[in-house]
Amino acid sequence: MLTTCARLRERIPLINSWLLAATVFTIPGHVAPAYAFSAVMLILWVLEGRFREKLSAITANPVLWIVLGYLALFPLSQLWTDNRAWGWEMTGKEIFFFLFPLYLSVARREHIGLYIAVFITAVTLSEVLAYYNWFRIHLFPWLPEGIQNNKEDWDIAPFVNHIMYAPILAFGAYLLGHALLFTRMGLPKRLLFAFFMFTMSANLFISGGRAGQVAFLTMAGLLVFQRFAKRPLVAAALAVAVVSATFFAAYQSSDLFKHRVDLAVHEVTDYQDKVNSSVGLRINRAINSFHLFLENPILGVGAGDFPEAYERINAERSPGWNTGWNPHNQYMLMLVSTGLLGGAALLILLAAPPFLTRQPPDDLQRIRVALAILVAVICLSESYLVRSNTSLMFVLFSAILYARLNRAHHAS
Repeated sequence: MLTTCARLRERIPLINSWLLAATVFTIPGHVAPAYAFSAVMLILWVLEGRFREKLSAITANPVLWIVLGYLALFPLSQLWTDNRAWGWEMTGKEIFFFLFPLYLSVARREHIGLYIAVFITAVTLSEVLAYYNWFRIHLFPWLPEGIQNNKEDWDIAPFVNHIMYAPILAFGAYLLGHALLFTRMGLPKRLLFAFFMFTMSANLFISGGRAGQVAFLTMAGLLVFQRFAKRPLVAAALAVAVVSATFFAAYQSSDLFKHRVDLAVHEVTDYQDKVNSSVGLRINRAINSFHLFLENPILGVGAGDFPEAYERINAERSPGWNTGWNPHNQYMLMLVSTGLLGGAALLILLAAPPFLTRQPPDDLQRIRVALAILVAVICLSESYLVRSNTSLMFVLFSAILYARLNRAHHAS
């Protein structure tokens, strides 16, 4: 009996790694299963024991302290916030950051290929369902209704809305492009990867998520830079050419992309006259939020007081515009809620991990940089690190890409 229990405990690291892969699979879909997988993972992690060894391994990882430093700010701001109920609500939106130590401990370096393959599979499934929705809406209306999060004809994402679907799809397309450029593979596999990279790219431009589209164009340019890293002038010229060609091809071939681009330009122009338009609202909230930050630059108003503070300054500066808890900008959310301290913590969260791992370089470093740049770009137009699916993607891939605990001696 004792021998059997010991053997089961020895298998827990492998079981937890597969549970981590299952959690990765939920990123483009409903995240409710991610909570269940994480709970089982935590129970098994406790049953496994070896706490000193495991905690020693993750506490030696500087990325853990960077994440915990960022995570501590919302709870800490409860000391100077009035609306503590909303402060805890906002803290709860960072639940996956609380699970980062667990994910970091569980992730196995030898399974990184598995985690990425599972993510690509999940994104591909979502993409196929999104294409089904597009074909049903535009070409074959007699087909049975598919899985569609939003019943708007242009928002074809199956499980989440376009705001979260597009950045996830952009990262999936990047990972396929990275594999094509930097991994040796046979011709059939190369053709398969190229096909799905093309279909993901095309799907992005018919799904309406502008943040994800901008992120994808950024990732396309980044891939060129990474491929020609030793020839920066050539890389810059090729990146501009690739991004420009991709943009104009999408603009000419996708009516939705053309409409969304034209609409964005129209809403940016004299945005004050486009009250509560999508882009105008983001500009207005960013400006109002910046003025709020100037009132409390060091510590901010606290995570709980953003809605009331924003409602006040919105009434003063832009009556008639909608208010809300979300400035649609992660940088502004941190600056207003937690001041310069929070803004610095966010920048460190994004920039420091890939900087710390730049030497000696390994095959993961390009992906680490891509994850940081993608999140840095999308956070300009939405508070993506308090959004469930995108925060889960960032936290899981941060754990996977920065895990240093070598479990090769365990059964696999």
